Amino acid sequence: MVFVYEQHGRQHRDTVRATGGRFRYTVRATGGRFRYTVPPTDDGTCYLKLVPWRVTTFWAEPGALTLAGALAVPGEIAVRGTPENDLLTQSEQEISWPFERRRIAHPDSALALRKLAQRPTLAFVKTHAQARTSADLLYMQTMYDDLPVAAYEQLLRGLAPAVQASAQGRKVARRLVALRNQPVVGRPAPAFTIPDTAGVAVPLSRFKGQLVLLDFWGHWCGPCIASMPHLKEVQARYARQLAVVGIGMENADDKPQWQQAIRKHQAIRKHQANWTQLSELKGEEGVIAQYNITAFPTYLLLDQQGVVVVERANELGPVEAKLKMLVPGP
Repeated sequence: MVFVYEQHGRQHRDTVRATGGRFRYTVRATGGRFRYTVPPTDDGTCYLKLVPWRVTTFWAEPGALTLAGALAVPGEIAVRGTPENDLLTQSEQEISWPFERRRIAHPDSALALRKLAQRPTLAFVKTHAQARTSADLLYMQTMYDDLPVAAYEQLLRGLAPAVQASAQGRKVARRLVALRNQPVVGRPAPAFTIPDTAGVAVPLSRFKGQLVLLDFWGHWCGPCIASMPHLKEVQARYARQLAVVGIGMENADDKPQWQQAIRKHQAIRKHQANWTQLSELKGEEGVIAQYNITAFPTYLLLDQQGVVVVERANELGPVEAKLKMLVPGP
């Protein structure tokens, strides 16, 4: 199994072998002695990965933890033994796991089930205002953006001051600022300056006077890669009027893979000279959060003055329709 956590902004992985259903996770402490504990993490959480595609989140807080579950159901590992972990497991057993089972059984009902889970989730947040787990749950609800921002702000204010000041509470607050100021049709797109593949800072203002297609993508994103040929066609068709600006949702460790994906799939040619690739290499932070990008690929089209004319499209159809309106035919 693999433990994943962040310290000082860098992701770390520790591999632990379980024998006979038991394991010890140890780190060396001062004086050469060993402590059976989880290393301190940036946000107080740690992730346990039993299989490549599923992780179990738990809180790295003092106390002896007990993990219970089965490899046959890797998404349902109960972690108990400390206050936050007990609450986290309670929320999963009461809300997350039952709705996930229903989603798997009825994949066509995923959206309806998500909205059905909203009521008990928000009730849990209100009931457990002293818990960082509630701030985490609230953050996930804001990612769905199903309620007015004011409703989320009220829920955040209802959490204990210590929870609001925690890493999780601050994350919710930043998310709400992003929702309040996200790009919408008719408003200028928020300014940004992001490094390109060579590390040169590129401001959005550089493209003023042109139509600009912002392509939020990632080297790890299958649909993003699959859409590249279509995106090349659009770029070639409007090469004189349109600047394509790719913004990669990448971590610092992903830079080589990001650059390799650009070389492989973008394949710059003469008619594609007006195609720029940028990334802050901050994962979901920075402009990704500022623009409220929660799915990939996501496209935004800006007019020559930098005003949004197509917002958060996940396919190129709406972009092409708008381009036909904005660019006179031959």
